[in-house]
Amino acid sequence: MKRKTKAIIVIIGILFTFGGIFGYFKFTEQMEKPVPEKEKAIVEHAGVTLENKIVTKEELLYPDNLIEHKVNEAIHSMSHQKVEAKVKWGHTQITQAKVERLLDVAKMNDYKYKELYVSILERWSKGDFSHAVEDHNAIWEIQGGDESRNSGKAIRLLSPEEEQAYIEHNLASDLYDK
Repeated sequence: MKRKTKAIIVIIGILFTFGGIFGYFKFTEQMEKPVPEKEKAIVEHAGVTLENKIVTKEELLYPDNLIEHKVNEAIHSMSHQKVEAKVKWGHTQITQAKVERLLDVAKMNDYKYKELYVSILERWSKGDFSHAVEDHNAIWEIQGGDESRNSGKAIRLLSPEEEQAYIEHNLASDLYDK
């Protein structure tokens, strides 16, 4: 009985050894094969290639066919970085890439408030946030802001220090976008 057990153990050991060697060669063979061109994903500045077109993260966030409500919401959420209001719903860090992408989307679509979006985003794309209070309140009113309660109405621009504190408190996860 001991002989039979030893023989089985030796056979199993040999099988495992050959299996391991075979598996190793199959693995290295797969590692050395070139990846076909159409299976390659080119990552370039946070973009990915889809059918030979690099798509930025902003294009994924704000596609060409973005519904108007989402454009409105994005501008409103970004404006919170620049203005003081008692209540702020939505927090999106302003970046040049986001502003430019939203501007492109606003220009290519037939939105009810297209002119307003384009005028706001053109100023913002040039770094002009001097009218951010008015910009915020125009969007806020479109969204049904209640003038009588003023709870979400912007009242003034934030100082640079207040803006930095707002970013650190509300947009910590977006800091990589800078």
